[in-house]
Amino acid sequence: MYSEDQELSAEERAALAALPRELAPSDLLEERVVRALKNEGHLGAETRTRRTWYGNAMRAAAAIALFAGGVATGRFVLSQPSGNTTTTSAAVKQTSVNNSPPPVSNGAQSVKNNETVVAEREMWL
Repeated sequence: MYSEDQELSAEERAALAALPRELAPSDLLEERVVRALKNEGHLGAETRTRRTWYGNAMRAAAAIALFAGGVATGRFVLSQPSGNTTTTSAAVKQTSVNNSPPPVSNGAQSVKNNETVVAEREMWL
């Protein structure tokens, strides 16, 4: 047996260097491996290409749906009035009792909405 402590002679070193470092697999083994990979679906360009195309299309559709949902949610939140809801309900009650139009706002809400729209448009530019 060889151990690290022993010194090799020149003849032993030459014999060790002449040993093969790897063995080539037989043709039978290669055919069996290729057949097994094909049976499991790992080899074959057609099925892989179709799956990749379908997966990429589904990912793109999901990304577009998420983006559209986010934009719709943002627009919905921005379009909601941020004022006091009791004032609005009181104005509706007054309209139904007196048959007169609700009080005219001072325009603060419309200015806020216009500023929001401008800020949103600048964000996209």
